[in-house]
Amino acid sequence: MPDIIQRLLTQNDCYRAGRTIKPKGIMVHSLGVAQPDPEVFIRSWDRPGVEVAVHAIVGAESITQLLPWHWRGWHAGTGTSGQSANNTHISFECCEPAGHSYQGGTMIGYDAPANDGYFRAVYRNAVELAAYLCKMYKLDPLADGALICHSEGYRRGVASNHADVMHWWPKHGKDMDTFRAEVAAAVKGEAGMTVEEAKRVLKAKAGLSDTTITYLYNYRWGDDLLLKLAAAMEGKG
Repeated sequence: MPDIIQRLLTQNDCYRAGRTIKPKGIMVHSLGVAQPDPEVFIRSWDRPGVEVAVHAIVGAESITQLLPWHWRGWHAGTGTSGQSANNTHISFECCEPAGHSYQGGTMIGYDAPANDGYFRAVYRNAVELAAYLCKMYKLDPLADGALICHSEGYRRGVASNHADVMHWWPKHGKDMDTFRAEVAAAVKGEAGMTVEEAKRVLKAKAGLSDTTITYLYNYRWGDDLLLKLAAAMEGKG
């Protein structure tokens, strides 16, 4: 189970409405703002008159629950079908790093190599949270519509026209297909090796030095690379 902080938005009108759903899926969002501090958003949302409420917010160092998981959130808007994932999906937002701006939904001045460590931390927390929720509600992350992002929700007619998270994640070699696969592996318990455990395996079985391992880790997709190499050494790749 991931370490989840609970900070319910008790002053938010959505929380106070108290409407509930039977969760049928999870919708992943990113905030579209160059602000990595979840606290900024939590303070902004925890008051009356705010027309947004998600179930959780994911930062590089934290996962914070903001609504009871079975509450009806305000996150998806209404899609072209007239339906809304608010009625079916648990939601969480991913905080974006500082340093970029937006123009027409496109990231401007985003430095992917410089932000890769930040992204990997947020992404890993998102995988852990999604796997936890899938286990809790017996959701198959690979099932049609069970684990989607906002842009996929728009294409399915159940969310407003937003680009997240596909405007950001591919800059780091990830998309919703890789996310679903990694969540499915985590649900099955196949993604249990940590980066530190991977380092120990590479030292013991491949004879790599600390210097070499650090060099590999500092590569753009270093943690994924270490985990894959270690899994191969263990015969699990």
